[in-house]
Amino acid sequence: MSETIRSFLEPPISAAPTHAAAKLVWIVRLRWIAVAAQLLAVAPALELRLLEPRLLPPFLGITASLVILNAGTRVYLLRGGRVQPGLVLLQLSADVAALTGLLGITGGAWNPLAPILFVHVALGALLLEGGLGLFFFGLLLACLGLIQLRPHIPPGLEEALLPPRVLIPAQLAIAVAFWLLTVSLSRTLIALQNSFALLSERKTRVDRLRAVGALAAGTCHEFATPLNTAQLRLTRLARNRNIASDPDLELANEALERCGDILRRMAGSQLRPEALELEAVDVDTLVESVCASVTGAAQEALADVHFERQDQMPRRALLPQFAFSHALLNLIENAQETTPAQEHVDVEVRSRGDRIDVCVHDRGAGWPEVVREHLGEPFVTTKPEGGGLGLYYVHSFVEAVGAELVLEDRRGGGATARVSLPALTTREAVG
Repeated sequence: MSETIRSFLEPPISAAPTHAAAKLVWIVRLRWIAVAAQLLAVAPALELRLLEPRLLPPFLGITASLVILNAGTRVYLLRGGRVQPGLVLLQLSADVAALTGLLGITGGAWNPLAPILFVHVALGALLLEGGLGLFFFGLLLACLGLIQLRPHIPPGLEEALLPPRVLIPAQLAIAVAFWLLTVSLSRTLIALQNSFALLSERKTRVDRLRAVGALAAGTCHEFATPLNTAQLRLTRLARNRNIASDPDLELANEALERCGDILRRMAGSQLRPEALELEAVDVDTLVESVCASVTGAAQEALADVHFERQDQMPRRALLPQFAFSHALLNLIENAQETTPAQEHVDVEVRSRGDRIDVCVHDRGAGWPEVVREHLGEPFVTTKPEGGGLGLYYVHSFVEAVGAELVLEDRRGGGATARVSLPALTTREAVG
């Protein structure tokens, strides 16, 4: 029972325009509760002389108009009518107008139930965004002023009136406080909701990558044995028939070697986040070491490293050194394959707030659209000799360590792969 009541009253906290229908459904539910409360309050109000008998017909008439509005809105929703944020504003404005009318004939701002208007302050901040929310807040302040200026004071309140100089500023201050508090709470909840959705999406992608990894590992295992057998048989056949220099046989051996290379790269492209050993690493030093190893391995394909910094403090991040080095090498190799022979690959390390960006720039043709769209998926490549596993490994790595991989166009032509790492603060690094 309690769960049913909670779900009935639970607000749809979202800034998405597509959720306007859910917001309107919630307003309809609250309005039924408000109508029931107004009808139940009639007898006590008459007894306490807060509502005069001669004003009972307009009181019931306003309540009946809310019933008609709610019934019509429910029918509209059941028929699948289109709901825009403006319709939510219109419905809330109708509620405020009706409440202003009811308060106007039952004591105005001096009515003990006048703070109900503050509930609508919260509703407006919760359900309306941007200009619509500000317009509704202005309407509420106008209605609050209206019930303070020309109210009808019933006999039951004539002896207990606060001076307007006390009541009016107090109610205005409360309205503003309600509005600011609810706006802040609503935005915080929306931000948390978006963050949760992002984390859920990331977890789904990691789970999908693990499934692909398991499939790749199984494929490597199943293909390794027959592939080795084929290579051994071809070698034996070439020796027995004395045809080791036959072009077709050499081509077949090269194809088998390439298949073996692909399988080995597939087997080495899997990362298990739980198996990574994280340590506080000086990012500048590690990047410089990787670039130096590239230069030492191939003098004709240099990787120039640049450090952009505002102070001499070391930039540290929590990383597995080997996995990060492997990922950076993959990015550098990709860049070298698309960079003209006379150009160098540029590797840049820079600070950005609480992040450390490691960027690999090339002077090639830029990122193909298919690679951008399928980032994080294996075997996606536009290179005739490529296997599509380099970026897959890098993406698996950043997912495992809580980093981010961004593919960007380079100013002046070319492509940039940016790995954004969460930086360690000085205190975290020491601890």
